[in-house]
Amino acid sequence: MNASLDSLCTLGIATFIAGLSVAAFSLTDTGDPSKGWASGTYQRGYEDRFESSVPAHKSAVALWSAAKWVLFQEPATGAVAGRGGWLFTAEEFIEPRDTRDFAQELTRVSNALAADGIALVPVIVPDKVRMHAHRLKRGRSEAFTLRYDGALNQIRDAGLGAIDLRQALGFADSFMRTDTHWSPKGAQQSATAIAKAISHTNLPKTGVKTIHTGTKAFDGDLLSFVATGPYRDLVGPASEYIETFETSMASAGGLFGDADISVVLVGTSFSAKSDFHFEGFLKQALQADVLNLSRVGQGPFVPMDAFLKERATLSSLPSVVIWEIPERFLTSRRQRP
Repeated sequence: MNASLDSLCTLGIATFIAGLSVAAFSLTDTGDPSKGWASGTYQRGYEDRFESSVPAHKSAVALWSAAKWVLFQEPATGAVAGRGGWLFTAEEFIEPRDTRDFAQELTRVSNALAADGIALVPVIVPDKVRMHAHRLKRGRSEAFTLRYDGALNQIRDAGLGAIDLRQALGFADSFMRTDTHWSPKGAQQSATAIAKAISHTNLPKTGVKTIHTGTKAFDGDLLSFVATGPYRDLVGPASEYIETFETSMASAGGLFGDADISVVLVGTSFSAKSDFHFEGFLKQALQADVLNLSRVGQGPFVPMDAFLKERATLSSLPSVVIWEIPERFLTSRRQRP
């Protein structure tokens, strides 16, 4: 039944676009006949006329997306729909395209930092799919099921402390519904768990206070795969809101060279994006200043490479480096015997 409806919708959209194409072609000014097809005059005229005669081009795309969402709850390739309007990145269902041997990376990074007297604290952020599997319409393979425990074991095998965030993120709204990342509350609970795990570390304390400042509308990064446009209010996905926070410190930290900061945070958009306020929550939980060197869109390994390269230029080294690593960047396959 779904296949038949999908075929009918596809045929309808195709017929609509074909009709517009014919109309655009018939209205195209062919220009100087001496130039003709070889010069591309006709093609450019057709393209310009098509664009001007399809004011509903984006609306047609939005209409198609809206139809797929209403009829099949189906986003575009790159996302997976769950129950209750939840969206998940397809990256959590496939092997990462470009990754590294995690065990080797742990050894390389921890040895490099240890040479400077710096302790490495790896933190694996469990997949949104893992923490909200009950919202899925289909499960994952056993290899993905075992991936998180496998990563924790690799951390232990490297002689490092393994921090399990599954309990901290095991509540209903630990991740944003239409976004890949954790919610501010999920980030806060994770920061608390991390601080507790490294409480034995003798960090210089400072007064830190975090306050809740309100809520604001939030469009998650996965909405780009359900581009319902002007039809969103009618068909969804439903609007989402995010809590906002502000963190202040009793004493200003500053950059390296300006003040000594004992904790450096290296990671991905989970740590870098201000929407989730992870940096502020980490400062609050540790009651210490944190220098955030995380980057958006570069995965967990490139920011760490950059830190290792640049640390020699710093006037003061931290005593702890927290390395935030989303689970989906790690392979579930054995990379070496």
